[in-house]
Amino acid sequence: MTESSYQEREQSELKHYAIRLYLEAATRILGSVWKTLKYVDCCAGPWNSKQNDYGDTSFGIAIDVLGKASVELSLRGKTPQIGCLLIEKETSPFSELDRFAKEKNTPSISVDARNWNFVEHTAEIVNFCSTPNTFPFILIDPCGWQLAGISQIAPLLRLKPSEVVINLMSSFITRFLMDNTTDFSDLLGEDFPELRSLSGRELEFAVVRKYCDLIKREGGFGYVCALPVMKPKSDAFIFHLIYATRNAKGVEVFKSVEKRTEEQTHVVRARVQQRQRLESSGNMELFEAPVKYHEGKYQQFVAVSNRERAKTQVLELLKSTHKVLFEECWAEALQFSSVYIEDLRSWINEWETAGLISISGKKSPKEVLKRNVGHLLQYHH
Repeated sequence: MTESSYQEREQSELKHYAIRLYLEAATRILGSVWKTLKYVDCCAGPWNSKQNDYGDTSFGIAIDVLGKASVELSLRGKTPQIGCLLIEKETSPFSELDRFAKEKNTPSISVDARNWNFVEHTAEIVNFCSTPNTFPFILIDPCGWQLAGISQIAPLLRLKPSEVVINLMSSFITRFLMDNTTDFSDLLGEDFPELRSLSGRELEFAVVRKYCDLIKREGGFGYVCALPVMKPKSDAFIFHLIYATRNAKGVEVFKSVEKRTEEQTHVVRARVQQRQRLESSGNMELFEAPVKYHEGKYQQFVAVSNRERAKTQVLELLKSTHKVLFEECWAEALQFSSVYIEDLRSWINEWETAGLISISGKKSPKEVLKRNVGHLLQYHH
């Protein structure tokens, strides 16, 4: 990724960084198991692309990753069929998309473009993804929030097996939520007016979790995670990438993606801040961009808000059930943004030291807690 490709749209740089990491890991894992992989980009564009090969678009990145995965898998004796469906409803960008699809369509990777409003063609998308022994990846990245409504995407959420990534424009939603003339029931449930009593970080968090809970319920997913992406020039989040899976391994992959994207966020924002200083002063700087980097909200969001929420949620789970397997605590905690397994283990250690809980199933006192080995937490108060 280069400055020229993403200048003034660094949020897309971070989104594409996360999508690339996710697809690289997921295709190599699932391509070893399934005979066919399908990729669907429901709102492909292209929009604001500055690279001739569309390497700064979600669909360009996906085709690149899938092509490389196909080669690597073949070297391991795995030859899954790969099919891509790229969808765009606007005529002008679709002409570019269609030309790209035809150029990339090969015997090893089938690439097809459709000039559709995807919500009107969910039956066709489901049919495309429902061939035998097939695992589909669905990307829903609309311009705005209307096309992310639960009822509109429900048929795609119910695909089994599948994994889904949705770009939730959380900043737009929180901005317009106080408008009594706007109905958010399809996005946030019939009780969405209750959210209007909240503000600031509490409102932002509640909107994202509410949407995640509805996605989880509608699609029968075991896990739904949210990856926050910041605005490049201010300490505010612009959107969240919502990831839904039915497999714990998928959560491990996505949390790794989240952590690396969090690190990349600071690199990108440091670069933007340096560019702003140079534009303001006209003076070159002696130090690299990260030296003078400043941010507040991400660390506040991580240290004060989400980790405390996740910690409270896990403790409430223990209090309500008294005996809980470690993997159940893991599933509860890691669905919170910027919360990782190291955080969960530290909380459990704290509670065990304080005598709030005991742990059975460990072969030795120093054994690291893991999933699916019988580690059981029991609450005592």
